Amino acid sequence: MLTVFYRRFYILLFLVWLGAVSCMFVLAVWGNFDSFFYHFKQPVQMLANSSSVVNGSQSLMQVAEEEVSSVRRDVVYEVHKVESEAERFFEANRTTSDMIKAEIQADLAANGTEQPTAADELPDGVGLLDKIEFTESGGEFLARLRTSREVGRVTYFRMENPARLVTDLRGSWRYSVARDTDFVSGFIEHVVLGRHSDRLRLVFHFRNRTADSISSPKLIRTPEGIDIVLSNGRQ
Repeated sequence: MLTVFYRRFYILLFLVWLGAVSCMFVLAVWGNFDSFFYHFKQPVQMLANSSSVVNGSQSLMQVAEEEVSSVRRDVVYEVHKVESEAERFFEANRTTSDMIKAEIQADLAANGTEQPTAADELPDGVGLLDKIEFTESGGEFLARLRTSREVGRVTYFRMENPARLVTDLRGSWRYSVARDTDFVSGFIEHVVLGRHSDRLRLVFHFRNRTADSISSPKLIRTPEGIDIVLSNGRQ
């Protein structure tokens, strides 16, 4: 008699333990029993709704395939959205680079037919670059500019593929020197001049086409004009 009682007692303890674990699981996942019963009813309602939609010519498999197609369309839309945003980002950066390249090409085209200008023919406030000398020694390249007036603000920036350093003498300038100078040796391959209404541009083309050889220039103002000194980045 006691053996039967103990067996029932252990079964009762097991059922109590199982119920306690189930309650803890429900509370941990759903937070309360109302949420549990609400989510428990959803599959039953979905099945009832599906059965009302499915007719004699449409099976549950077809309904499932339509659901998968709908999800696939949503995913494809999100992928296209990300691709469009990436294209807009790269297009914006590409536009900036293309504008600079187009500006340099305009320099070459505009100055291809420019005639030398004498200092006494200049309008008021316009400076003249009438002499430029290039020297390379000890891994440094010197561009010595002689100008008719003092050089004011100077700006510069780097470009890649191929490696170039663009230097701008701000203000109104003209020049009576060669527009393009090539070098048979050294880390500078050639120098190109370009004139704009608000600056005189010098573009230094590096013989090494990679950007690691570009260094920031040293600007040294002289009584005759300005010296631009470039250092070989590999030295």
